[in-house]
Amino acid sequence: MSKLKTFCGKAFRWAKRKLRRAYVKFCRWVLRVYDWFLDRRICGISLGKVILDKCGDEKNQIGGTGTESSPYIYLKHIFSHVKLSASDRILDVGCGKGRVFAFLIKEKCPCEIDGIEHNEPVAKIAETWTAKYPQVHVMTGDAFKQDFNKYTVLTLSRPFFVQTYCAFVEKLEETLTHPITLVSWHEDPRVRDFIKVRPGWHMEYHEFTNRIHGLYLRNCPQPFSVYTYDPEKRKAQ
Repeated sequence: MSKLKTFCGKAFRWAKRKLRRAYVKFCRWVLRVYDWFLDRRICGISLGKVILDKCGDEKNQIGGTGTESSPYIYLKHIFSHVKLSASDRILDVGCGKGRVFAFLIKEKCPCEIDGIEHNEPVAKIAETWTAKYPQVHVMTGDAFKQDFNKYTVLTLSRPFFVQTYCAFVEKLEETLTHPITLVSWHEDPRVRDFIKVRPGWHMEYHEFTNRIHGLYLRNCPQPFSVYTYDPEKRKAQ
């Protein structure tokens, strides 16, 4: 009897693992199809292909991380915690092929949207399909050389490895003269720990997301945070 019980337990655990793997694969397929459909409708092309950044140094956590488009349902969940108005202006840092643009267009974002991408062929893709959307402006170049005071909201989907990301935060602190909101996802915990203890920064919201509408996200769990930064509060501290 004990042998039968042990066998049944193992069989149950084996079946459970198989079913879970099958469900995760099913979720990935559903999200890919949904993203492909929306990409084609909004952009005229698919934005799903992953493009690696040959300049990035993952071992030393320096440089860029490459281009990978976030699922639309994940972006909708993230931006449900961000209030945007016509007076805002967004800069998507490391905009890649422009999935964030496509999402914001779909959601009828009321403000101007800029993006900066250092990988020229990737930026060209975003620039080409967004040409018919006058509220979107794509730039090719170094994000560290931008005038951040033109913007009220910055969005970052892990465009840099940790060391460069932290240097970017320090660059913001050096140059910003007014408050901003920073929306960060696919976020490395070391970056989060770095930001939340710095003077002038406040974490407005943070979440680890495993699934949305019952669908597993890839590379679960997915962390995202919404921060505000006020240079006056930094001076006061």
